[in-house]
Amino acid sequence: MNLRTLFCTLLVGASAMLSAQERVCHTMGNLDRLLNEHEQLHEQMEQIEAFTRTFETTPQLRNGNVVTIPVVVNVIYKTGAQNISDAQIQSQIDVLNADFRRTNSDADNTWSQAADTEIEFCLASVDPDGNATNGIRRKSTNKPSWQANDAMKGNQGLTPWDPSSYLNIWVCNLSGGLLGYAQFPGGPASTDGVVCDYAYFGTIGTATFPFDEGRTCTHEVGHYLNLRHIWGDGGCSVDDFVGDTPLSDGPNYGCAIGHVSCGSVDMVQNYMDYTDDGCMNLYTDGQAIRMHALFAPGGFRYSLTQSAACGDTPTPTCTDGIQNGDETGVDCGGSCAPCATPTCDDGIQNGDETGVDCGGADCPACPATCDDGIQNGNETGVDCGGPDCSPCSTGTCDVPAGTNAVNIKRKRATLTWDAVSSAVSYTVQFRVAGSAAWTSEATTAETSITASSLNNNVTYEWRVRSNCNGDASAFSPICSFTAGDSNSSSCAGERVVLAEVRAYPNPADASVRIEVLLGGDTPVSLQVADAFGRLVMEQELVDGAFVDLDVSDLDAGIYLVRATNGLTEDVIRLVVE
Repeated sequence: MNLRTLFCTLLVGASAMLSAQERVCHTMGNLDRLLNEHEQLHEQMEQIEAFTRTFETTPQLRNGNVVTIPVVVNVIYKTGAQNISDAQIQSQIDVLNADFRRTNSDADNTWSQAADTEIEFCLASVDPDGNATNGIRRKSTNKPSWQANDAMKGNQGLTPWDPSSYLNIWVCNLSGGLLGYAQFPGGPASTDGVVCDYAYFGTIGTATFPFDEGRTCTHEVGHYLNLRHIWGDGGCSVDDFVGDTPLSDGPNYGCAIGHVSCGSVDMVQNYMDYTDDGCMNLYTDGQAIRMHALFAPGGFRYSLTQSAACGDTPTPTCTDGIQNGDETGVDCGGSCAPCATPTCDDGIQNGDETGVDCGGADCPACPATCDDGIQNGNETGVDCGGPDCSPCSTGTCDVPAGTNAVNIKRKRATLTWDAVSSAVSYTVQFRVAGSAAWTSEATTAETSITASSLNNNVTYEWRVRSNCNGDASAFSPICSFTAGDSNSSSCAGERVVLAEVRAYPNPADASVRIEVLLGGDTPVSLQVADAFGRLVMEQELVDGAFVDLDVSDLDAGIYLVRATNGLTEDVIRLVVE
């Protein structure tokens, strides 16, 4: 069973929030992979940055024209839910236009630098062969989900239309809890574009709270147009290359309005943060200028301004292989020849079929699957029972064990517990320690949940119960933790929490010692990356709490040292002279 939807109820007076889903963008991870696979990409991105800096400091290069980007949406699906509707796709295009032109209904005056980016989007009306199109392509596959390795852009999925004329957006079922990812300018043409999970695309249909207002795609298109995360993917000393966005020490989740880091208020309403859709509402003037550098003559995406893909459409014909004009089918009906009676072997879902060539009055019944999230066929439960699926659980509805709070930060923490075999979901209650009532409650199908919008040095309490078919367990014993104290969890279970990473000397010119302070004996992976995210050094720390790294061969500059034990991570800045 794959329950993707969560329900979160905040009671009156709650200052912190539980959410089983945080925004997870894989764009920087995708960049790291591409930099390792394509040696020339680093140089290409440096050239784009140099061009951008020139554009930003030379106002006469800006022509003030509105740029319109033709879009093709590539829908790759296995289930009917993943095959999102044309209307849902159009709702996403509408959001892009509203967000980028600052006509969004939630725009406010909190930040004076909020700007109309003068960038618009249209579903392509002309395909690469010059034929009429609605800008939407679809492909049915047997693949239940996709990893963030660009496989959906190859022959298993849908290869892109020419990226010099179209923004390609792939919509599919992403694995690992990812909402989406994008490719920065400069990468391979064969994978250029944006990927979004079908459950976080548009504003209707499968769009899922709290990412149901289309801002995942707005965020990822920002990356496609050369914007970094607003915190620069580092601490206070790392920038996002935009002058009018405040420094921040990390991502914000939920809607932590007024949160202060690096000596200033965080711009949590910016589309390039990690806040919920309902919290986001702006790009800044500096971000708009950075994006427009791509569209200037000589800019990496200048060709999009010359594309005719949203131009006048050719006159529909009865031989162009698509349904258009007054046709009621592909090249049939209306002013064309009558459409043939639907058959059960034509490879498309038509007539009263409930699937491709199956279901309805005339075709054989569609086969049930064990991963479609519904009880069908001869299943005796949701995706369980019958001769084809695994047996349905008949265990008792036990209280979850192994409760623990991990990855405790100043603003958020992850609450975890062991799975109960008969549970279909779990309910978590949350409050400030000492409060008389539980002030936040959420239900999730996962075995972890995130507490966000916390206040540093405040102690919180929580508990969890199992929900089984027609039954529920008692709540677990109350657990507690203190925001900002990584070793404060009083719940049962081993804690292996990364506490702090230090580097000295810093700046360094020959050798630097990296010291890791942690509890437990889990191996720690150390990674050193340059300012563009390119991995330049990697080492595993197994025995001892420090390692000496030779940095004499590294170019002078700023590097990020990332340490992780698989449960949590810490990142610090290293200056090499």
